[in-house]
Amino acid sequence: MLMKKYCCEFCFLLILLISFPAHAAGKNEISLGLFPYVSSTQLVQFHSPLKNYLSKVLGLEVNLVTAPDFMSFVERTRQGDYDIILTAPHLGRLAEKQYKYKRLAMTGHRVEGLFLVKKDSDINTLDDLKGKTVMVAQRISVIYQMVVQTLADKGLVDGKNISIIETKTHNNALYAPLRDEADASVTGVLLWHTLGEDYKDKLKVIAYTNSVPGFVVLSHPRISVVRQRKLKKALLDFGKTSEGKFYFENTGLKEFLPISDKTMRELDPYTRIFTAK
Repeated sequence: MLMKKYCCEFCFLLILLISFPAHAAGKNEISLGLFPYVSSTQLVQFHSPLKNYLSKVLGLEVNLVTAPDFMSFVERTRQGDYDIILTAPHLGRLAEKQYKYKRLAMTGHRVEGLFLVKKDSDINTLDDLKGKTVMVAQRISVIYQMVVQTLADKGLVDGKNISIIETKTHNNALYAPLRDEADASVTGVLLWHTLGEDYKDKLKVIAYTNSVPGFVVLSHPRISVVRQRKLKKALLDFGKTSEGKFYFENTGLKEFLPISDKTMRELDPYTRIFTAK
């Protein structure tokens, strides 16, 4: 009976996550927009503890919402569809500079890409990728941008001596070598952290990209200063709770920390894909 109740609640959350209409939050509810770095099912699994904690602290219903792809998430952020966003670092910087979102907290992990191949592959270094295919999540992702730079440092250029295959999510990219969809792939350290050992045993890491600050949490400017302060305190205190300890261990996000000006400036180069003329 308990399992049936849990499944019903999970399915309801999943439907809400992918179908919640823009600007639908009422006085007694607030929307938390989640960057779609994994499937909707995984977003619910990973972030329900945060949703429940914030609901309890704020005394409001917190609705998890997302978008079908990275660019749609950027557009919905611009339109103000979300009251709060938990997003990729460069998209958070974009939201702050272009759409006036307000800083709340950042995660303690660093965003970093891992180059993966099959365990028995004869590809062992980046140099071995010459003439090969590499699957990476969407072009506007920070990991995609770091991959291009990492490959360029080795003289590897897409369309010239290597082929980059673009896919919808980092999760899709993760399994590409095992599905024979590409010779190699790049995914983030977060997904590698949550990957089961049976899959890890079939893959090997041959290289890493550089790293940038972790996910950021911001609020839409319509949220009152009082509520922003309450949200910021709740996020920074989350790691002290049993729910928070479980959440950070399960997701690999480590903790919530204050966001500094230095951190945000570090992300500026990765926002130029949106602002360059």
